[in-house]
Amino acid sequence: MTRRRSKLPVFWIAWRYLVSTKGKSLSFMTAFSILGVTIGVAALVVVLSVMGGFETDLRDKMFRGLPHMEIFGENAAAGFSLQQYSREQMTRIFPEASGVEPFTKSDVVLKHGKNLSSATLFGIDTKLGGKLWGFFSGTYSGDLSGMEDAGDSDLAGGIFLGDSLAIQLGVGIGEDLFILSPHASVSDVLGGGHISGRFRIVGVFQTDLPQFDNKYAVVSLKAGRKFLPDYDASLDEEEFVSGIAISFTHPDEIGTYKKRLQSFPELQPVTWEDTNKSLLFALKLEKFTMSAILLLIVLVAAFSISGTIMMTVFHKRSQIALFRAIGMSRKDVAKLFLSIGLTIGSIGAGMGLLLGLLTCGAIYYFQFIDLPAGIYYQSKLPVKFLPLEYVVIVLSAWVLSLFATFYPSIIAAREDPGTGLRFL
Repeated sequence: MTRRRSKLPVFWIAWRYLVSTKGKSLSFMTAFSILGVTIGVAALVVVLSVMGGFETDLRDKMFRGLPHMEIFGENAAAGFSLQQYSREQMTRIFPEASGVEPFTKSDVVLKHGKNLSSATLFGIDTKLGGKLWGFFSGTYSGDLSGMEDAGDSDLAGGIFLGDSLAIQLGVGIGEDLFILSPHASVSDVLGGGHISGRFRIVGVFQTDLPQFDNKYAVVSLKAGRKFLPDYDASLDEEEFVSGIAISFTHPDEIGTYKKRLQSFPELQPVTWEDTNKSLLFALKLEKFTMSAILLLIVLVAAFSISGTIMMTVFHKRSQIALFRAIGMSRKDVAKLFLSIGLTIGSIGAGMGLLLGLLTCGAIYYFQFIDLPAGIYYQSKLPVKFLPLEYVVIVLSAWVLSLFATFYPSIIAAREDPGTGLRFL
């Protein structure tokens, strides 16, 4: 019985001979092919990490400034009664909720002397503290209990203002201002409805969120209810609110939570994804576009690999013919050149990944890149490490290198041994 000889030693010798190119032109081409893949992969790693950092930071600010879900009545302007849909009932529907708070929300005009400013008036439960909106998660001065009792029977209550809004009105803690309801009509005035109220400023908050600090004013739930459209005493008796705000431990699963309200058609949920739909779409589109553009660098590098292998095939025709003559099949020759192309792509992808990670690590730990304060909402360039994306980038570079090597490998496999031996 004759033992079949393994082709592996012959294949390995042929591979070592072809990659140990003596020609300087081929050496330079191979080096530039590796360099092209390295630059493309490194650029993709750094750009996607930085964009991931921006996206994560922006999402954190979204979650800090807004509840994950706000539930309104079928008619958002009218609201609904807490006697019908209480805070406890919402907690039973959403046991994963980390916070549930009722609120009122209305557009009003604030007046102090001759200064007028439009604002969004929030009514909150002072016992719960409005934590879901982050009014008081930043720096603030004043006492929340002052919203319920401002110390004067002639006052409608106490009020907290964003610091920028207080500057616009030229007021400080302890001063009074008037809130005017733009919803008031002639019939409201004739019927003795609530069209304005005098409030005392009991605190100022600063959240570093422009829409909060510039436009938001906060009062107690009872005081805020008086500025709802078509207010009358029955709204106090039935504990009417504009809606109920809910935050979750896992906000990324907001779509699942939203589906639970399908059995309550009279309730309309608005999630953080709905509120920031345009911004989230813009971020995804920008990330996809940048990735596609930078992937072209890897594609160009793949063409460079193809050119390098083609030149190797041209210069090594005699060696290919010799390998065929000593027993290598066409399939073996194709595999040989495929392995050379994949080696070039793998080295480039590995070096690119290492270079990209080192760059991201330097940006993350040393924070040496400053951002213009007037343009961006943070002072340093953010970075987020994305292991899954890095695997996809390396695999993409590897696959492009594989496809780029197919045609030259086929050309090499078709070389006629008799013709090639003439060049020896």
